[in-house]
Amino acid sequence: MNLSDYFAKKKGFGVISTSNDKGEVNSAVYAKPHVTGTDSIAFIMRDRLSRANLLSNSQANYMFIEHDQGFHGVRLSLTMTGEEHNTEKINALSRRSYKDDGEDTRSLVSFRVDRALALVGGEKIELT
Repeated sequence: MNLSDYFAKKKGFGVISTSNDKGEVNSAVYAKPHVTGTDSIAFIMRDRLSRANLLSNSQANYMFIEHDQGFHGVRLSLTMTGEEHNTEKINALSRRSYKDDGEDTRSLVSFRVDRALALVGGEKIELT
């Protein structure tokens, strides 16, 4: 599967799950990721619980559920590889307008995709 093609063609919604260093889990609805390579993606994240968790535990899981009949989609096991605070780059990647009220900063958080699985079942998906 080519992640760039997949996310460009499919409609749906995603959920990212993170946990802190104590194992306390948080899940949050997130848009499609920005595909940055064959096995790498990035999300624009506000300075909230998901990002805070990643600073103490770099592992995450992203589940994308397609809008169609049945249960189709993908589950991605992720490892955070970095983040940047380049406002120009973040604004260029942003898919919707953002009102900067000064209370919430945004980061571009990068991940390596360690494993891809079908939404239902354990079928492994090879990334190309």
